[in-house]
Order: sequence, then structure tokens, then C-alpha cells
Amino acid sequence: MKLVRALTAPKDGNSDEQYEDAWALSETQPTLAVADGASAAVYAREWAELLVADFASGAPFPSDDEAFWHRVSGLGTQWQKTVGTGATSWYAQEKLPQGSQASLLVLDVDSETRQLTARAIGDVCLFLVVDDKLHYAFPLTKSKQFNTHPGLVATDPTALKDRPEIVRFTAKLPPAPVRLFACTDAVAAWFLLEYERKRKPWSLLPPDPIFPAWLKGTRDSGALKNDDVTIIELEV
Repeated sequence: MKLVRALTAPKDGNSDEQYEDAWALSETQPTLAVADGASAAVYAREWAELLVADFASGAPFPSDDEAFWHRVSGLGTQWQKTVGTGATSWYAQEKLPQGSQASLLVLDVDSETRQLTARAIGDVCLFLVVDDKLHYAFPLTKSKQFNTHPGLVATDPTALKDRPEIVRFTAKLPPAPVRLFACTDAVAAWFLLEYERKRKPWSLLPPDPIFPAWLKGTRDSGALKNDDVTIIELEV
């Protein structure tokens, strides 16, 4: 699994420091983790970064839901210790007990068998393109499925009345080169809508040097929601 490129940008009007997505790739494992910090939560960037660092570290993804939430709970404790000393403003101190949240996608590929396994909580999406055709979309498959209440991984999962579903997906990749696109929600919704309009969104993504101009134009036209953007393109 080889990284082709990573395209990232904060919400229009925000600085790079306010970008609250995160991603991490271990090419030796190989594992990719992408998280989208909830903008309404405090220290969402730090939580997203902690999640991807852990789930791309090489430790196997938990085989059952309880083991997953136990692992997340430990990360939540680590997050609390890390950000607690920095919560100096009254707003941060007030919000800190509520914890933070993020959507999460984790995928890995067995280099020998070419078996892809993906897990998602929320609306970070994965698209598989083979021979210039979209073969799979996961976990959402239609643009209308995006909403303002995606499943989220919370720093304190024990506080949740109903834990979000961990959606799982496996596929045997063909021998031909496969392009993988992992995208956070704004660009994932755009990707699926363009596909529904009989276009090839993977071909519409611009070369790296003109990505900022393309992003501004696409946002200004209303085709892309103004949100943090993360697009990780891989080849297997």
C-alpha cells in the first residue's frame, strides 16, 4: 500500500492550526487511519490525532466491539491528561468534562493475500477505484446519507447512552492496481454526488499545485461544504 498523495485544508476562514482532521499511515503494516474531529467538541484536533496515531501504530484492530471501546476508553484517559493542563480559558475548562468526539476510519491490506479490511465509525469514507471505475464505497454509498449527526468516537464511551455502530467491510482486491481514496465527510459527500451525476470524481481532483484554487472554486460554487478537507490517495 503506497501513499500517492495527501490533500488537506482547514475550513475556509480558519488557520492551519484550526484544522481538526487527522491521518496516519503505516506503510510497513500497512494500515491507514483517518479521523474527523467534531467541530462542536473541545480539543477535537488533539483527539483526532491521538486516535489515528494509535490505530495506525501496528496493533491489531480489536476483533470485537467491547475490546474496541475499552481501547478507546484508555485513549480518552490519555487525552484528558494531555489537554487538561492546557485548558486555561473558561470556555475550555467548562467544555473539558464533556470530552471530545471524532469520526474514524481504519483500513489495512494484507500484502500477500490482497485482502482489504476496513472499519468505520461515522462518515469518513473509503472509495475503491479499479480500471477507472468505482467498485466500492464504504461506509456510505449515497450522498443523501450524509447528515449532521454521524456516529462519533467519544473520549468517554461509557457516558454514551447508545454507542455508535462499528461498520466493517472486507474485500479481496484484484491483481490490477487499485486506487484507494479515504475522505472526510465534506469531500466524501461531493465525491458521491459527482458519481451520481455520472462523473468520475477521482479524475476531477486536481494536481497538487492547483488544489487550493480548485478547493476555493468548488466551495464558492456551493458544490463542496465549507469544512475541513482530507483526501488520502493510496495505491495497492
